[in-house]
Amino acid sequence: MMQYDRKPQETKIAVPNGNYEVMLDITAHTDAIYTVYCQNRRFVAVDREIGAGETQKLTFVVNVCDYIRRDAAYTVDGIQIDIVCDSDLSVVPGYIPVQVPTLYIIGDSTVTDQPAEYPYDPEKTYCGWGQVLPMYLDNSIAVSNHAESGATTKEVFNLHFETLRRKLRPGDFLMIEFGHNDQKEAELDAFGGYARYLRYYVDFAKVRAVKTILNAPINRMIFDDNGKILNLLGDYRDAVKSVSEWGHVPFIDLWTATTDFFEPLGLYTAKKYFRHDEESQDYTHTNDLGGAIIARLWAAMAAKAGIKGLSEHILTDQIGIAEIPVEPDAPRESNAQEFARLKSIGLGTVPADLDVDISHL
Repeated sequence: MMQYDRKPQETKIAVPNGNYEVMLDITAHTDAIYTVYCQNRRFVAVDREIGAGETQKLTFVVNVCDYIRRDAAYTVDGIQIDIVCDSDLSVVPGYIPVQVPTLYIIGDSTVTDQPAEYPYDPEKTYCGWGQVLPMYLDNSIAVSNHAESGATTKEVFNLHFETLRRKLRPGDFLMIEFGHNDQKEAELDAFGGYARYLRYYVDFAKVRAVKTILNAPINRMIFDDNGKILNLLGDYRDAVKSVSEWGHVPFIDLWTATTDFFEPLGLYTAKKYFRHDEESQDYTHTNDLGGAIIARLWAAMAAKAGIKGLSEHILTDQIGIAEIPVEPDAPRESNAQEFARLKSIGLGTVPADLDVDISHL
């Protein structure tokens, strides 16, 4: 993903809640590269090249849906398209309503839609992996992301889930990923409150002929001094697997997938895929580079899982996990020295201390 200096060029279309197929005719005045987002920065196309005078057609599916956050209920009254490009582009939009299943997501900051700052740098931007999923699904599935920073299984049950109670329809999907905030609350221990709320969501969806997909939480990218990632959420991974077996619903093991992917890279290389700048380093929240990697890991596993109505709509030819250009660490200072540096800027190795507060974003 490349850097961009300009703010996005916005296009808004007033429509009621629902799913829409959007058609864009994009014309360049000079040779250019552009990226397209929809709604709350859900990825549609990244770093596409276009020649001077060329017109490209881009078609994708958008879900328009009201949502609830802990501070308020929000009404969404249309389609929003953001095109990021450092050159001028002409954009002609069109749309039609479509009847396709919706993949609704509930979860925490690691999967939610995160905004970006401009000038844009993909390494300095928070990114929940759920906002990248539209890039790896065809136009037969719409994505509606209701995850929120700081959320737990209990909070969503008491608040955020209210919107989805009215929206879920037979044939839709309810995808769930929690754990990072649950582990900070005693009543939401892995096989106690956490598992109990997961079972509620599974039961709720079954009554409405909605298919649940349970994801283990992504692991925190914290290495010990021997170069191994600490097991900070393993119990929550096991609890999710247990609930999936109890409810006979698909289980996507993101905890193992993220551990297996980032651990061989080593601490210093793996850090590149989590939000960082000159003054701080995050070890829980991915940046745009890392969010895209986890979305691809999820898509690869979901395609193999044989989830009827979903797996066949995953664009497996665009995932390319083995093609991600990463190299393991060269010899560096010890991880113990890195831990000392983390503590000097206010980070530690206790899970509750590792999350940067991004609830205001």
